[in-house]
Amino acid sequence: MNSQERTIVSSLVVLMILLWLGFLWHRDPAFPGSFIGFGVGLSASVLMLIPLVYMTIKRNKSLKKVVTKHIAMPTLLRIHIYAGVLGPILALIHSAHRFDSATGVSLVIFMMVVVISGFVGRYVLGLISSNVKEKKRQVNELHVALSNAKQALKDAVCDVRYSTFAQTSARHIPYITLNVPTSAQSKLFKQESQVLSIIDTISDVEYSILIHDTAKVWFARWLKFHIVISMTLYVVLFFHIFSEVYFGLRWL
Repeated sequence: MNSQERTIVSSLVVLMILLWLGFLWHRDPAFPGSFIGFGVGLSASVLMLIPLVYMTIKRNKSLKKVVTKHIAMPTLLRIHIYAGVLGPILALIHSAHRFDSATGVSLVIFMMVVVISGFVGRYVLGLISSNVKEKKRQVNELHVALSNAKQALKDAVCDVRYSTFAQTSARHIPYITLNVPTSAQSKLFKQESQVLSIIDTISDVEYSILIHDTAKVWFARWLKFHIVISMTLYVVLFFHIFSEVYFGLRWL
């Protein structure tokens, strides 16, 4: 999900929450049973069933192989996301804030939980994935920099040893004049500080990658929760549709 799509989906999620809060000042008991209300509810049901189709395709290898010949999985994921948000929005419009039955209230609660959990999980996963790729690239670059810094430190140590040897030899051989660099010692300290700084940075980045691995474990648990809640939502949705058809459509 790129930034533009994330903005659009975020706006739709906010719209859904605002529509849900609309029960504070709006209520129309007659709208859900009207012809227009039925059409809106039917559209909402169709859209809410699309994520179920996506989950089925994703977990069925043979079906996935056939479908992906025509539609790529990223495209199916986008359809899944948009349908998963637009469906509950239309469902809230269909309800007209007529929250009288336990089935209707349960359906709204499960819709809100599924959409919000799905959005948060998808957003966090995308953010973590992009960050960890960048951090792994940083670690590789830091290891190269550390290798170079270690070599520079070795050279600085050799310079200091050479300086000490040259100064000692000059006292014993006064006729030989050697140009000994006076900055060798400060160069050594500078290289030592650079090596330690790079090591500290590598430690911090690798720790953040470890945190990412922990987040992946929690995300796997979240995914199971999201799937269970989604399946519960479909059970309540099917029961709601069955009861409406069984007891009769008021607009007929």
